[in-house]
Amino acid sequence: MSLSRAVLRPFVAGKFVESLQTVTHQLIDPRTARPSETLQEATAAHVDLAVQESNQCDIWRTSPRRRRNLLHDYANKLEQHAQDIAHAEQIQTGKPDDDAIGDVREAIECFRHFAGYADTLAGSAIDTEDRLIANTIREPKGTVGIITSFNYPVSLAAWKLAPALAAGNSVIVKPARQTPLTALLMADLARDVFPDSTISVLPGGADVGESIASHKGIAHVSFTGSTKVGQKVMQAAASSNIKSVTLECGGKNAAVVCKDANIDLVAESVVNGAFSNAGQNCCASSRLLIQRDIHQRVIDQILDRASKLQRDKDLGPLIDQAQYDHVLGYIDRATETVSLGGKPWASNGYYVAPTIYTNVKDSSPLASEEIFGPVLAVLDPFDDLTEAVTRVNASPYGLACGIFSQDTAMAQRMARSIQTGIVWINTYNYLPMRVPFGGAKMSGIGKDLGREAMDEFTFIKSIMTPI
Repeated sequence: MSLSRAVLRPFVAGKFVESLQTVTHQLIDPRTARPSETLQEATAAHVDLAVQESNQCDIWRTSPRRRRNLLHDYANKLEQHAQDIAHAEQIQTGKPDDDAIGDVREAIECFRHFAGYADTLAGSAIDTEDRLIANTIREPKGTVGIITSFNYPVSLAAWKLAPALAAGNSVIVKPARQTPLTALLMADLARDVFPDSTISVLPGGADVGESIASHKGIAHVSFTGSTKVGQKVMQAAASSNIKSVTLECGGKNAAVVCKDANIDLVAESVVNGAFSNAGQNCCASSRLLIQRDIHQRVIDQILDRASKLQRDKDLGPLIDQAQYDHVLGYIDRATETVSLGGKPWASNGYYVAPTIYTNVKDSSPLASEEIFGPVLAVLDPFDDLTEAVTRVNASPYGLACGIFSQDTAMAQRMARSIQTGIVWINTYNYLPMRVPFGGAKMSGIGKDLGREAMDEFTFIKSIMTPI
């Protein structure tokens, strides 16, 4: 399996097709800032074609056991070609070896996990008072659209593809424009497993995403990306056919360190949370609140650990020139004290050094805006836990938060007051497949992962029968 010209074009209902117009896109390897692959992109006409073809897949919708078995077969197929997919991942993202193969392994686990739901979905029986039998059944929504982000192109696609397929839907995938290679390779592998009308993959720009969000033949859209684009997806969904949406959007996530915390654990967790994937992580721990009693001790430990991070081993480059300029723009405009980094990290490629600012006010752009890069803002210390919760909740985002304290009962109480979709206590960024993931406030609606992900891709129908 290789990146042959055959797969560098739209994939519609089981086969790679020529672009209906001559639309090509040049990919750039972010490690070198040089051209890598050129591919044909899809257009809005491909969306129409994919929707039309997806309606031919009735047997997929009506055979849960078959879906279960084929999802397991597909996971095995991905595992056989894991190195090929990881290689494509590195070409398009520049990830270090361990990160690239880790993204693929998470996707494999995701397909195996959701295969278990395919033949176990059940409705319910409801008591009535009017000599009626009332029951509910779960049905696939039909044709669903998936729009993914560039930061974890394999696992994020799996997070949505796996439950959508397990529920019996046909799926149209639009990968991020910077990272179409892995989705196309995954489609190539799917040809030998799933019915032809089950999956389409349409690489392209904003016009393809807009066509998916506004298409009246698509029943649901699951999106991962920025809050700004997520709002556009929701507007298009509402104005077309009021299709349902799942939105996993931005975040400005806080880590709260209490005075009794294990400082070694804090340093390890915060540095990994802030700088993994070069900070291009919706859950990145990008603002740090430390109780005054141990404020400087924690900063010293974090600076020591972060200063030892290695380029292309611990973190790679940013995804493209635009993101590189975006992150360096925040650094150039910052007036706060830079304690580490704050500069490009290589003469070639889109590398930015791990950067830590200290004595940052909550109102600073470093503390309030999603940068999506390797930048950690250490905020002014807090004195009591009520203050810490108030400052965490002041953000318009509500995706994730970390709490570090040896008093886990207190941390549990604190977690209940924090307005985020997930709270980690004495750990960070751990996401097992069984746990639902999704944000509050401007971080989105709906859930990926967990049993709840199946709810996103199914429709509950009530049936009433006289007795």
